[in-house]
Amino acid sequence: MHKLTDHLFAETKYDWANVGAAVTERGVVLIDCPVRPTDSRHWQEEVRALSPLGVRYLIATDYHGDHTTGSSFVEGDPVFIAPQYVYQEVSKGDNAFSKEIFTKTLRDQGFTDEAEEIENTPVPPPQICFEDNLILHLPPLTFEIYRKGGHSPACTSVYVPEEGVLFSGDIVINGPSAGMRDATSAEWIRALDWVESLPVETIVPGHGEICGKEVVRRLRDYIGGMREVMVKVAGEGKPKSEAVADLAFEKFFHGDASRGAYWLQQRKETFRDGLERLYDEVTENPVS
Repeated sequence: MHKLTDHLFAETKYDWANVGAAVTERGVVLIDCPVRPTDSRHWQEEVRALSPLGVRYLIATDYHGDHTTGSSFVEGDPVFIAPQYVYQEVSKGDNAFSKEIFTKTLRDQGFTDEAEEIENTPVPPPQICFEDNLILHLPPLTFEIYRKGGHSPACTSVYVPEEGVLFSGDIVINGPSAGMRDATSAEWIRALDWVESLPVETIVPGHGEICGKEVVRRLRDYIGGMREVMVKVAGEGKPKSEAVADLAFEKFFHGDASRGAYWLQQRKETFRDGLERLYDEVTENPVS
């Protein structure tokens, strides 16, 4: 567990997504929760030691399964806070937010019991929702929660101004590639501009190691570069099926083969889905 300040903590070593915790006078605030039941239980044991009041709040930063599935395993009855998009997706059923990709990948890796536990435990709907932003005053901290979109319509960051720390969710991803399945590139670039405007030095990204604004600039270049390629190939008159298959996009794709064949195939398919969305974006709104 990384101690960021006297009140803020993060973990980057669990499978699939980073998580955070904040200690307040009202108890612990969790920012996302690990996907795997064993990881979730380990994380809760870690953070329970931080406050005698235990976990009182849980904030989810997206409807994607790496940010919602772990909500199933949070013990007690914390107040669950998330964008309205999360409520809408959870209400559709267990596979609306990609739970299947984790259960099949865990089976590929031999973790059958955990896969079954995820399948058999429903994700609870959030109790408090917001459209664009919400502020929580939990002394000695303030949690400014902003839905900025980009990576997905629900993508949300949590800014703690007293500590100068941003839990960015998947607006910032510190890694070789970024999930594009539900992405809107122009919105994502605007969200990254917003992150860069904040007076923060410490960013807990949705994935990858804790970082600073140099990662924000690198990710903006990555997304902008992909957008430039699509503008070029679409401008050549290629139909969508040919444009998304252009070899110029290969340098933007990364898949972790160690997670198994199903995971890798899903990464390829969702990357193509993202390129199809990008094609529509640049052809329907060429100057956005």
